[in-house]
Amino acid sequence: MERGKKIWFSAISYRLWIPVSIEGWVVTFAFALGIFLIFKVNEVSDKVAFKLSVHWPMLLELAILAVGLLWVSRGHVKKRY
Repeated sequence: MERGKKIWFSAISYRLWIPVSIEGWVVTFAFALGIFLIFKVNEVSDKVAFKLSVHWPMLLELAILAVGLLWVSRGHVKKRY
């Protein structure tokens, strides 16, 4: 980690990060809200069967959201492992 960067997340393992600052919580809530909005906009429900030919834009949106938030939080993690 670069010197002078504020810690947003504390890494417990390679895959598990715990938010430890307000910025970390904002990123976590932004990710949850983004997932909720993607599902609402694309009308995902139990009544509609998943078809890759129909739902591929949703998967692309999810990938862009995840990569974007990982890019924003890059370097703000304290690694313990």
